[in-house]
Amino acid sequence: MTIEGDSICYVQKFRQCQIHGDFIWVPPNELNIMGSPWSFASWGMDVIGPRACRIEWTPFILVEIDNFTIWVDVFTYKALTKQIVAYFVCNNIVCPFGIPESIITDNATNLNSDRIREIFQKFKIVHRNSTTYRLKKNEPVEAANKNIKGILL
Repeated sequence: MTIEGDSICYVQKFRQCQIHGDFIWVPPNELNIMGSPWSFASWGMDVIGPRACRIEWTPFILVEIDNFTIWVDVFTYKALTKQIVAYFVCNNIVCPFGIPESIITDNATNLNSDRIREIFQKFKIVHRNSTTYRLKKNEPVEAANKNIKGILL
């Protein structure tokens, strides 16, 4: 060991040096908003309804997105009922990725039914609705919807 190594070990072990030592000063930076603390903890869901799609055999598109990784999954359905949405949440979110902390949806009736509320209460998932005056809450899903519509139309 060298004198420098010995003094570093001594300072690291000495409590008074740890308490009264200088802080590391870092210049201030702008804080970034973090939507989700870890992968698959928060999901966004939205429906691209029948008028937005020109494909006759798939009039409804259900979009899910992980808010941490911005990973998008798209599923097509001929009809999108509350039973299909409940089945979708169980088999495409909860089973493969575990129970999320929250799911953000818009105010569509098939995404806000009693059946969906029962599923969310059963798995203790927080259900958040994005409102028309606060679209930032579900912004990743809306951006994905815009891209999907651009591809399909």
